[in-house]
Amino acid sequence: MNLIYDENLWTVGHFLMWLVIGRYFLKSWLMVIILSFAWEAFEYYIPYEVAKEAWINKFTDLIANSLGFYVGLKIRKYYELK
Repeated sequence: MNLIYDENLWTVGHFLMWLVIGRYFLKSWLMVIILSFAWEAFEYYIPYEVAKEAWINKFTDLIANSLGFYVGLKIRKYYELK
């Protein structure tokens, strides 16, 4: 149960980080895709146990990144219209 809980917290962290990036920093989906895949590849090769995860979790991280960025962009557009 602890493993599931920990993995969900990392996914929430991915979502929140990309929400902030979409809200304040980037507008390019291409950049998000490149950075997301690059980070997941980097995690695969670094020698720390905290970065070792199942492939399915890497996939869910990419989904969380995309959803967070999408929400961040929507928030940005909302405030730009005001």
